[in-house]
Amino acid sequence: MMMRAASRHDVLRCSTRQSALPDALKGRLPGLLPRVLRGVLSVTAAVLCALPQLSAAQSYPSRPVRIIVPFSTGTAADIVARQLAARLAETWGQGVTVENLQGAGGNVGAAAAAKAAPDGHTLLMLGINHVINPALYQNTGYDLPRDFKPVMKAGSAPLVIIAHPSFAASNIPELVALAKARPGTVNYGSGGNGSVTHLALEMLKSRSGASLVHVPYKGIAQMLTDLMGNQIPLACPAVASALPHVKAGKIKALAVTSAMRSSAFPEVPTVAETGFPDFDVSAWNGLLAPIGTPDEIINKVYVDALKIAQSPEFIEQLRRQGMEPDVLNPAAFRSYIGNELAKWSKLVREAGAKLD
Repeated sequence: MMMRAASRHDVLRCSTRQSALPDALKGRLPGLLPRVLRGVLSVTAAVLCALPQLSAAQSYPSRPVRIIVPFSTGTAADIVARQLAARLAETWGQGVTVENLQGAGGNVGAAAAAKAAPDGHTLLMLGINHVINPALYQNTGYDLPRDFKPVMKAGSAPLVIIAHPSFAASNIPELVALAKARPGTVNYGSGGNGSVTHLALEMLKSRSGASLVHVPYKGIAQMLTDLMGNQIPLACPAVASALPHVKAGKIKALAVTSAMRSSAFPEVPTVAETGFPDFDVSAWNGLLAPIGTPDEIINKVYVDALKIAQSPEFIEQLRRQGMEPDVLNPAAFRSYIGNELAKWSKLVREAGAKLD
């Protein structure tokens, strides 16, 4: 059976039937139309607002990027930054430079990064100092939650509790028992008041009730020299600092302070394993961007940096320096920073730590 083509009269009849709307619907049309129009305009506005950020992410980076490291060359933060910078430059086809702006425990570089244009072309390599400093300084020159957006936690450097080979204790339970039996006689060195090498053993004091006496130094090098010379019996530096001396038998390792064992000392237990659950202290590092940086750029940096951080070459480079890969995405890193700020603020108050 053949179908005939619709004539103009058929179309008109169809249009007429469709226009014959129910009276109830006719009455609602004046109210419905503005709401529909508002919905269309709202969606259009959202799309238009997103266009500049999408365009910015697609063209990023449009010029060389700098990563501010608020510490000296050769530090854990500097090593992580330079490993990322070299590989990001290859990925982006743009120069990525590392700028060391040290001073005031990392505050100088962080304050400079906070004032940078929020376009992703200046990034900050954050360190654990930056979550401790707000409890030590009246004015750091920046506020982490207010002035920065987290990009990625990149790595961590566990600390290790070490002692002179002649020290009576060879593990944490023996250390705690000794310090309780001879209160005020067991000294430990640190890299300075308020440093993580100071506060890690203050945390052990707080958890165990052991009596340990703090001896602050101006830096790790002299402290290690005195420990190997048996001028002080105990300390808690980063694994990287202690590694060659432990391997040479000049000092002994009692425990690492991170939640997981260190690949540099797989045979050495964690403090948590020795009877102090949830004990976790590491000198970590991660990338931040100035507040106002578009989320699309934050995500691009994260995705590109994540590929690098998961590569065998990057992981191997970190482990050679006594560090471990430890990646968190922007949202998880924000939560982590908030928890770290609260943890160290409480511990600084309990320890009564003051600047040298």
